[in-house]
Amino acid sequence: MNRNITEQLAPIFYPKSVALVGVSNAAMNVGYMFLQSLLDAGFPTVYPVNPRGGEMGGLKVYPSISDIPGEVDLAILTVPREAVREIAKECARKGTKAIVLYTSGFSEAGTEGRALEEEIVRIARAGGTRVIGPNCLGPYNPSARLIPNFILPKEIGNVGVISHSGFLFYYLLMSVTDTGLLPSKGVSCGSDSDLTCVDFLEYLGRDPDTKIIVAYLEGIRDGNRLLKVGREISLNKPIIVLKGGHTDAGIKASASHTGTLAVSTAIWKTLCNQTGIISVDSFEQMMDALLALHLLPRTEGKRVGIITTPGGLAVISTDACSQLGLEIPQLTTETRQQLASVVESMGTSVNNPVDLGIIGALAPDHYVKEAIRIVAADPNVDMLIAAFTGPPGDDDSRDRKVADILLSEIAKGGKPTVICGATPQGWPRGELRFLAHSNVPVYPEPRRAAFALAKLAEYSEFLRSAPA
Repeated sequence: MNRNITEQLAPIFYPKSVALVGVSNAAMNVGYMFLQSLLDAGFPTVYPVNPRGGEMGGLKVYPSISDIPGEVDLAILTVPREAVREIAKECARKGTKAIVLYTSGFSEAGTEGRALEEEIVRIARAGGTRVIGPNCLGPYNPSARLIPNFILPKEIGNVGVISHSGFLFYYLLMSVTDTGLLPSKGVSCGSDSDLTCVDFLEYLGRDPDTKIIVAYLEGIRDGNRLLKVGREISLNKPIIVLKGGHTDAGIKASASHTGTLAVSTAIWKTLCNQTGIISVDSFEQMMDALLALHLLPRTEGKRVGIITTPGGLAVISTDACSQLGLEIPQLTTETRQQLASVVESMGTSVNNPVDLGIIGALAPDHYVKEAIRIVAADPNVDMLIAAFTGPPGDDDSRDRKVADILLSEIAKGGKPTVICGATPQGWPRGELRFLAHSNVPVYPEPRRAAFALAKLAEYSEFLRSAPA
């Protein structure tokens, strides 16, 4: 990987100053929203730019980039397409480190737009200015107080986020937050006219604050570089990607959205296999895989021990695991004997899947806990799913105690374990609520739990097979 990528992109993720070109206090002005958000986040130096001059948000408004007295690290352009060329020239003369082209209507709009986009990149690069976009929202970094929208989290986490789509960039940042994790930093990179998603992937791969990366991509301009960079990063931290544009209709939509170059499904699958990139087909799958890969230890194999209450969950969990390429091993004789000494005989099974019956649901702090202890010790088992439900309850003291007991047993077992709680909406099952705020992933139904373990197994196999 490029040893200078951290230095090259530092002014983008840690800018000392931001110029907002095209800002006005008119209703629905995007630049004004950026201004208010940056000021609210406490970003230190913001320069509003509008030919009318004046004052805005308590700050002097400069007629042009050239009129700004200080240095400008990052300029965000929210101006009509026709104005971008001249402003790019000003930025290059000013020595602006990078510009974000919020404006659309370039390569995604056809030949004329592509030619203009290429000209703007040439102008910028001649002055040492890098370009993000067009058709994007640019960088986000809460540790630098670079927060361009009020809705985005101000707290600092360790999940890096990349998106070709601006709206889906915000959606991804908020979705990560909804899981209980938090973003470290991220970027909406649009059409990849100059700096590309691979540049930002490489940056996040080297970023010490980022432990795992999620991305929504619509195409790749340099597949060979992604092959190299993706593999090097995957050896140290997981990369989870939802790629748009798999169908003819999706490819056409991508071309008119960001103008990035689509990659066929077959090529994408091969690339992921060779790089260790985890490919998913939905944002739900992305968040499910994120939780498992972020919270769980790597697995030694793909053999799953299933513990359920009641039996229907056992059947669904078994089908889901089998369909996703996971194995349902036979438990050892010793394991089955130990289980038989713990569970009641009525309506239960000590085979894999283990069915604890209704009594297991009534007292998970004993039956589920003991089953986890016994099954985790089985040498034929690499991972566990504990899927249980039961009558509603919202006794916080009792529920927290049950959750702590289960968490303690999972930690002692030392094997990747996920919890599945199949409960109707509005039906409180308190121990699941406390478990969901722990370091053990909790999923609402068996197929999602099985999917998460399948992606964990996939990534773990990549690490095991990689040359030392």
